[in-house]
Amino acid sequence: MNGNKAVLVTTDGSAHSHRVLPHAALLAMALKAPLVLLQALDSADMDGTRAAADAAATLKRLGLEGEVLIEASGPEEKTAEALLRVAGRLGAAVLAIDSRGHGALRHVLHGSVALDVLQKASLPLLVSGPNLELGARQAAPYRIMATSDGSAASGEMLRLLATLVGGGGVAVTLLRVHEHEPGGKDDAAAVQACRDELAAARALLPGSMSVETLVREIPLGAGVDTTIIETAQELGAHAIAMSTHGHSAGRHVVMGSVAMLLLGRSPLPLLLARAV
Repeated sequence: MNGNKAVLVTTDGSAHSHRVLPHAALLAMALKAPLVLLQALDSADMDGTRAAADAAATLKRLGLEGEVLIEASGPEEKTAEALLRVAGRLGAAVLAIDSRGHGALRHVLHGSVALDVLQKASLPLLVSGPNLELGARQAAPYRIMATSDGSAASGEMLRLLATLVGGGGVAVTLLRVHEHEPGGKDDAAAVQACRDELAAARALLPGSMSVETLVREIPLGAGVDTTIIETAQELGAHAIAMSTHGHSAGRHVVMGSVAMLLLGRSPLPLLLARAV
């Protein structure tokens, strides 16, 4: 493994859990980081040799270069705890995991290992949902569309993003979704306030990083989630970054429950940072 922190991808050996692999590999390439495929096994029922062979075969089938790591869970250790323990030991930059769910608000991750990891992780997670597009687009540069609402939580996410991507290899678009006030009262001033918030958010990222800012108004009849997804697709983004906690002016804009809704609908993986 080189000196860069790894992009660690978790698998349970199923084809479903491998869907996030091409997306994680693309991020690893952009970060010039090694790719590690991890499977945590119950030590009481562990066939590490077979699991390692299967994981290596999966990487080969997908045409990906990476390392394979098979880890035994400790006594009374939950799967999520084992994954985070290994991520901490490796000093991983990102932990990638596929979530299984039906897309219903607040229930995409309900009862899943992904939710357990998300609730405890201090590193960013690259999480794929049920509508993830198969494969990953190779267009360069790797583009992350980061949602911001001017809150402290979104600021924490941007600081974490700055640490992750540094100054090169990744382009960032900062998106602020604007919801029209009833009757359009003072709407121009509200849009300008959004632009000002984005300018402040831009200052949290390195000056050497390629960053553009964008205010997008919610089209009539659409929602915040649809606006975010459609904008990301228009930009050719590879991932959507957001915080999983926080709100602005008493309203959840691109945080919390909207993140869960996006995970159920998005064809792109979400790069999630847990705000504390």
